[in-house]
Amino acid sequence: MKDYYQILGVSEHASEQEIKSAYRKLAFKYHPDTNPGNEKAAEAEFKRINEAYCVLGDRRKRRQYDAARRGQFAGASYGGSQGFSYSQQDIFQGMFSGQATFSELERMFTQAGLRFDRDFVSRVFFGGKGFTVYSFSGSGGAQQRASEPTAVSNYKPGLMERAFSKIAGSVGRFVLKRVFGLQYVAPRARESLDEHLELEISAAEAIAGGEKLVAYKRGRRKKGLVVKIPSGVKTGTKIRLKNMGKLKGKQAGDLYLHVKVTK
Repeated sequence: MKDYYQILGVSEHASEQEIKSAYRKLAFKYHPDTNPGNEKAAEAEFKRINEAYCVLGDRRKRRQYDAARRGQFAGASYGGSQGFSYSQQDIFQGMFSGQATFSELERMFTQAGLRFDRDFVSRVFFGGKGFTVYSFSGSGGAQQRASEPTAVSNYKPGLMERAFSKIAGSVGRFVLKRVFGLQYVAPRARESLDEHLELEISAAEAIAGGEKLVAYKRGRRKKGLVVKIPSGVKTGTKIRLKNMGKLKGKQAGDLYLHVKVTK
């Protein structure tokens, strides 16, 4: 039987808040976005951490798990409906199926600039097959919303758009560097409305984490954002700010901050 307490680094008598704090710290540390170049290994550890939290963060599952552990230590057989017989997929579906719980986790990671949207959860925890989130109406009826993988856009900019972008880019990069202290980053492939900028932070800020005010130009307006920097962040980490990129009508791209830790 997996030792979920050991995975989160807490005692079996840990309070709900202690479990949540331990999960938050480890999840930020091993999130694939904070481990560029080592995403696969980080993703495997990230899944282990989430599996442990999905059990210990749920009162009913934790009681069943504790009872099964006590039976195991006493040499008793704890199988079937009286034991803890959930598969990893059962655990993830049970945790992420509730709209309130999923929204809380999505908000927690988004505030730290890390992905935890439906597409991300579907890929990492369900092999890209999608999963179902249930919300409950006032009448007590359950409404379900399935999460399916998002199709890749085939949009390609035209000749005039590419020419304009090239001219605007050279001017924009100078303004970003001199006025706002941000360096433009040209990604290999990105959506047309996504914006990529380099964010320099000191080694002390990288170790401690915390909040940092980022000012950048969005269209003709200067925009200020308070970004949460995860502790232990490394050079190359991508912080995604949803819907904070370029605007086109009612559509908005995402803003990606590429972290650079200075000595």
